[in-house]
Formats: sequence, C-alpha cells, structure tokens
Amino acid sequence: MTTVHSHINRPIHLARRDAFYERGLELLYLPLQEMDTQMRILHLHQVLGVLETARKHAFFASRSPNIFPRESDFLHFLELIHDNVQSMHSMMEHQAHLEAAESFLCQFLNTTRDQCQLPAMHYRRRAEDLMSGLWQLLRLSHAPYRSLQKEFTSSAQAQELERYKKAFASFRNESHTRFPIPEPASSQ
Repeated sequence: MTTVHSHINRPIHLARRDAFYERGLELLYLPLQEMDTQMRILHLHQVLGVLETARKHAFFASRSPNIFPRESDFLHFLELIHDNVQSMHSMMEHQAHLEAAESFLCQFLNTTRDQCQLPAMHYRRRAEDLMSGLWQLLRLSHAPYRSLQKEFTSSAQAQELERYKKAFASFRNESHTRFPIPEPASSQ
C-alpha cells in the first residue's frame, strides 16, 4: 500500500481501527467466569480477530505522512493487547488439553486424569492473571485513546471528518455483526 493511498484513506483506516478496537474492548470486558473453558477459548479467538483488524488498520493509517506521534505508541499498544489475548488463549487451550477425557497430553505424559488436574488448574490461573492485568491496562488506556481520537478530529478537515464519521458508523455495525456477544451455554 503506497503512502499516497494510506494518506487518502487515512480517515477510513482510523475509523475501522477505532470501531474494531472499541468492539474488542466490549468483548474483553465480558465476564469470562460465566463461560466454560471451550466457550472462553472461542470467545478469545473472536477477540483476536477483532484486534487483528484494529491492528492492521492502525498500521495502514500510520503509513500516512500526517500521523501524530502517539499513533505509533497506540499501534504498539494494540500489539501488546493482541499478544496478551493470544497468551490467554494459549493457556486456556492447554487447560482444555489437560482436562479432556481423552487427553493426548496426559497420555503422552503417561499420567492419570487426576494428575493432569493440577497443571490444568495452573493454566487456568495464569489465564485469569493475564486477564486481570489486561483489564488494568485497558482501564488506564481510556483517556489516552480518547485524546488520540480528539487529536485527529480537531485537526481533520471537514471532508475527512465526515468520511471518518460515516465509516465509523458502518464499521461499528460490521464489527457487531461479525463479532457478536456470545450466547451463554444453556443449562440442561
């Protein structure tokens, strides 16, 4: 993607970045403790997709010659969030492998299911610790994120701002359609 293309489409890339970042936050703030392990894994996989879209469009927007200095920091912040969610996802997958009835890992380790429960519990705790740390980072990020948005809206030309607002509304709808809030598992 050329610098000219990135500059012309900068409001669109910023709108998609913001819409998907905000959707990612909404999904991350959902109470995971109400979900079983498989649902948590699927949920975090979905969050990774949302954050990947936000990260990709933050990168495209940063290719414009008119970026703000803090945009590079925000791109790194998005990468950090993505990496944290990827780590949680991995911990939960490891937990699921150890808890499975026919666990390949327990078979490989030549252990009983009872012996696999302790490591599974450790993976679950590590995932919960990562989530707790991530929630703290996300709480701290609200003001800097809004400040970054304000920087763009106060410096954008009227046409750029109008394109951003229309695109944001469209991408907001798209993010809700593509990445819905998971339905709780029905109790039977």
